[in-house]
Amino acid sequence: MRKRLFLPGLFLLLFVMLCYSDGYPQGYGVVDEAAAGNFFVVGARALGMGGAYTAVANDATALVYNPAGLARVIRIEFYGGLTHQRINNKTDLGFGFNDGRIQNNTRFGSGNLVLPVPTYRGSLVLAFGVNRVKSFDRAMQFSSNLNGSDEKGIETESGGIYLWSFGAAIDVSPNISVGGALNYWNGKDNYTWLYEKIIDQFFIRYDDAIKDRYSGFNLKLGVRTQPNKFLTVGATIESPVTFTIKEDWLQATNGELDNGNSEYKITLPFSLGTGMALNLNNLTIAGDINFTDWTQMEYKRLEDIADANRQIQDTYKATLRYHLGAEFLVPRISTTLRAGFFRNPLPFKAEWVKKDREFFTTGVGFLIDQVMTLDIAWAYGSWELKNFTPGLTEKYTVNQIFVSTAYRF
Repeated sequence: MRKRLFLPGLFLLLFVMLCYSDGYPQGYGVVDEAAAGNFFVVGARALGMGGAYTAVANDATALVYNPAGLARVIRIEFYGGLTHQRINNKTDLGFGFNDGRIQNNTRFGSGNLVLPVPTYRGSLVLAFGVNRVKSFDRAMQFSSNLNGSDEKGIETESGGIYLWSFGAAIDVSPNISVGGALNYWNGKDNYTWLYEKIIDQFFIRYDDAIKDRYSGFNLKLGVRTQPNKFLTVGATIESPVTFTIKEDWLQATNGELDNGNSEYKITLPFSLGTGMALNLNNLTIAGDINFTDWTQMEYKRLEDIADANRQIQDTYKATLRYHLGAEFLVPRISTTLRAGFFRNPLPFKAEWVKKDREFFTTGVGFLIDQVMTLDIAWAYGSWELKNFTPGLTEKYTVNQIFVSTAYRF
């Protein structure tokens, strides 16, 4: 468990308050669990449509979005993808946005295999795969020169969580499919925090490194129905996942080293989703909503568990994530054009959030020789945090480029 601190530790805060009490921000930030509310789109086609994919999914990524959609896959499919993300951070300590940091990351996104099983009627489809479903990549930097003191802080974070899944779907009637996926979550979070401050002749340097390794299991169930040729409806329920987190940490305070390790657990709550797609000849219009109550997160096997769970109640809120997207097929050139929007609210209460996460997306898909697809998508997003640590405002913009391909035979 981490707390985002304006100062690197309470003991330093108290020391500075006692020695240099004039004008220094007091207090500290909030519980910031990286795995909470950290949705990351899977697949270029889905990203191009703003992630509105619960009812649309009819390819290998249905393993993540709605396992019932696997029943629509009629040919063996190999699917893979890459992601690139550029994050631009700007910070303001009350004097304008005068500092910041940029981070670039290119990652493996997806690798899936779908196997339709021959049946007398209906559909039975099995799928295996690994998909990157959470990204921890982030960077922040601030600096100031006020009242004879120089101050600088640099925060970086990288890593993510991959979902290793086995899924299956069947048709229970001509127009209704059901499916499920057993998921193993596995990943890591590398976090560093460097803080320096010079006040007159006194120098503080604090260097903190934390490495968390996540693992856990859960289950996702889905249903998909097509009451007529124009309308498709999907719904999902995702069970809680209890992460076992193994943590190694290293702290250096003015050259004095300390290190250690620990293990604890955190349970994320149920997540409910539903989506609808309208199919009009070559045009598809889709929308999704997803509800999660993050106040139901719970730490376990933690030394200060009562205080940590109390802070979850004080810090987090329930969120309603929504997605809108459209896809248009240009049949003569076997090309599909896509556009979308999604709002992915930060899970923190309003006093910490100045602007929620919003993304605008676009994409294009190509059918190659009737057996291969190539999809490319781009997304632009932004959000702002206010007083997440006292006196500091953070503004983020992000550009994402996804490339996915599927081979079917």
